[in-house]
Amino acid sequence: VSHIIHLAGFNISNHWTKKNKKIMFSSRVNTSKLIYSRCKELNIKPKTFISASAMGYYGFNATGVKKETDNTGEDWMANLCLNWEKNADKFKKIGCRVIKLRMSLILEKHQGILQKILLGYKFNIGIIFGDGQQIVPWIYSNDVARFILFGLNHKNISGTFNVATNESISYYDIIKAIKTIKYTNAYLIFLPRWLIKIIFWEKEKLLFSNISLCVEKMKKTGFQWKYNNFEEFVQKELK
Repeated sequence: VSHIIHLAGFNISNHWTKKNKKIMFSSRVNTSKLIYSRCKELNIKPKTFISASAMGYYGFNATGVKKETDNTGEDWMANLCLNWEKNADKFKKIGCRVIKLRMSLILEKHQGILQKILLGYKFNIGIIFGDGQQIVPWIYSNDVARFILFGLNHKNISGTFNVATNESISYYDIIKAIKTIKYTNAYLIFLPRWLIKIIFWEKEKLLFSNISLCVEKMKKTGFQWKYNNFEEFVQKELK
């Protein structure tokens, strides 16, 4: 085995029950421990270990622009990401080059939140959470895959990376762009935060996270995004 890419994890869009939080933790952290222990047991020394992480590292209540050197948050998601990354770092002990990817919101038209947004538009409705001014760091799924491949092929790349575009865009601007370009006859509906809290409980924190990710480190590697502008992404991938 020359390279290991570890992206496994029980989806955080599932209900945040105590049971599911444990599964979210173990499916990321314990699987990293398992891979490491098996590598040691079998005397396998991969050249590269690439691990997913998430912008949740900085905490739900964080604000402003976050760099890779900033401190972790204090909530359960931040603790999950911290342990996730610590177990990835163990691979350095067996001579691996370690790359940790703090993922932003990954957009793919047939998956995740974008699929849910487009479902609303099928009924001519664009739903905005709160006032929609929360910043949404994002990246196209294909660009994530391309950056992983880029990391494998460039041996000077290592450490932690915020994985996002360098565009600062609000949730409102995302919904408005889709309406303007693809669903021109749709109506925009604002859902107040108190109602979202009733519907989603604790998970509403995820919908109102309000940080930007500094991607200067990613940019300095020489990587070229396919999409660094949301409107261009909508024009070419959704229309």
